[in-house]
Amino acid sequence: MNKFEEGKPLAELHLGKTGVELAEAASPELLKHVVEHGFADMYADESLDQKSRKVATIASLVTSGCLPQLEWHIRGALENNLMNKDEIKALIIQMTIYTGYPPAFNAMSVANKVFPEFD
Repeated sequence: MNKFEEGKPLAELHLGKTGVELAEAASPELLKHVVEHGFADMYADESLDQKSRKVATIASLVTSGCLPQLEWHIRGALENNLMNKDEIKALIIQMTIYTGYPPAFNAMSVANKVFPEFD
């Protein structure tokens, strides 16, 4: 099994299948690096469980304003039961302390766009 094959299940766990497809459409070359390095190397490390990794990732994406990737990760969190809607909302609200209100409103708008897919 090569590194891409090792990392792809973790990428699908965190991004959801749609997120992986969107990432591939944006750049197959970048997706290859993210899956091989980020997921096969880092996310496979058992020092943190996958839910802790998801919380850290969503918090980071909220504070850095990476909204397309935030959408992928929120969808993956819900699709694969890593977090629920209330946890995601609470996390975005907590990040207001670090990022301010406008970025938190932007992140909540992304979450509210994804949430109806999981009603």
